[in-house]
Amino acid sequence: MLIVGVILIVLGVPALIVGLATLLTVGNYSLSVSLVIFGVIALGLGVLSVLSNRRENIRRAIRKVVGKKEFTLIVVLAVIVYIFWMINHNYITLFNVRNIFNAAFVMGTLAIGGACLLIGGKIDLSAGSTGMMAGVIIAMLLGMGIHWITALIITLVFGAVTGLINAFFVNGMNFVPFISTLAVSSVYGGLARVMTNAQNIPISSQEHPVFLALGSTNIGVFPLPFFITIILLIVYGVILSSTKFGRRVYMVGGNSTAARLAGINPKKITTLLFVNNGVLASLAGILMAARMHSGSPSAILGSDLDGYTAAILGGVAFVGGSGSMLGVFIGIVLLSSFQNGLVVTGLGAYYRVIASGLLLIAALILDYFRENSRIRALRKARHDS
Repeated sequence: MLIVGVILIVLGVPALIVGLATLLTVGNYSLSVSLVIFGVIALGLGVLSVLSNRRENIRRAIRKVVGKKEFTLIVVLAVIVYIFWMINHNYITLFNVRNIFNAAFVMGTLAIGGACLLIGGKIDLSAGSTGMMAGVIIAMLLGMGIHWITALIITLVFGAVTGLINAFFVNGMNFVPFISTLAVSSVYGGLARVMTNAQNIPISSQEHPVFLALGSTNIGVFPLPFFITIILLIVYGVILSSTKFGRRVYMVGGNSTAARLAGINPKKITTLLFVNNGVLASLAGILMAARMHSGSPSAILGSDLDGYTAAILGGVAFVGGSGSMLGVFIGIVLLSSFQNGLVVTGLGAYYRVIASGLLLIAALILDYFRENSRIRALRKARHDS
């Protein structure tokens, strides 16, 4: 470890010096920044390697950090950002970073509700259509002259009712979640087109400026909708990790039979999760309508799949029982950065769809290996005890 650290320091220091000198004199921007990044990383890893060789507590801390799945995701995110920046330097600009976050808030809001459901052992494929219907409903209500706060509450109630419908099909009639929620999605998709005649419903900027500000206001580099998503991630992270309800969600998703024997009602927990998912999907549709200044019968369709992809990439197990909102956040930023990078590089729309599909497959494969590793660790722990 000491030799590796010394080698990294020897490589990092010259690379950093040459990169800074090149940046100040020659002006080869790409090469200079690349050398600086390599130098900083190599120097940092080298110093940590040397210190860890001398102190056991530092070595344990490094192993603990490197062993976390979030660390791997951060490294992958850094690599993706660097590659797309090398291809097009406009990738890292204030304008494009805002575009990334603007694209992330719908996916992120849907990912939060979807992640909670996945952790609880269920899935809801109607979230995208629920959000789309929510955007149409609030646009129609605002067009009728209803105050935007009242319209917002009514639309959120619609999302809660949708969650109850899905929960009834799954828990009351024992339908397979994948099929029943897909059926609800299909019904909403057709209903939205019938209600709007497949046309967008405009929202007047003169009559509802406060509502539209929800989708257009920026707080620093963050658009307000993404800032709301961050707040939701923090709140749900605390709920899942620090409350009795959160622990019960993990128990139900990990083993519903054992949870029931422990006195927990799995159907009650999953019903709450379906309702929560419907409300969050409606919130995503509301914010999208505020951003687009209209309710669209085609908006955010498919974003629920992106949300699940981000959640699974972030470490949420597809079979339930594990995951965290920190991982979901990194997965959201990673997926949004990847999709935006495909646009910046000029890749055609059809190829972007293929790339997103391949990324979902990669996420599922990653989840498969993570789950197998978790099961082996549990078996080993039981065997040792």
